[in-house]
Amino acid sequence: MNQKIDFNDIPKNYLYCTHNKCPRRNECLRYQATLCIPQNVPDFRTVNPNHIIGNENNCRFFNPYCTSRFAYGIDHILDNIPYSTAVAIRKELYSLMGRSMFYRIRNKERTIHPDEQKQIIAVFLKHGIENKPEFDQYIDRFDW
Repeated sequence: MNQKIDFNDIPKNYLYCTHNKCPRRNECLRYQATLCIPQNVPDFRTVNPNHIIGNENNCRFFNPYCTSRFAYGIDHILDNIPYSTAVAIRKELYSLMGRSMFYRIRNKERTIHPDEQKQIIAVFLKHGIENKPEFDQYIDRFDW
């Protein structure tokens, strides 16, 4: 069962879909988000349904109606790693995401997208650390 969508969580510039005859509408986050728009919202951005008709199974706007596992915090990510390797990994993470973003992520001011988690894991593997790094906490939410 999918998590219920809270309209307040939907980004303000999100692109909705109103194609109510689409065979994939029950699996599409854009369509399901459209169903959550309150009556007092006067307008919103939408995909042109005429652009999609006839190509529903290969729709480039399709976004799966499911949650993804985001991570919070990297306070202890380097704790059990030899010092010289940890320094090298930290430098590479700085270059990957920038120093400012590194500290925002470390201080739990920003979530870590599943794709970014894979990039961080790849840095660890590159430096011979085969144990998957553990982030401070995880949260399941929609990937808008």
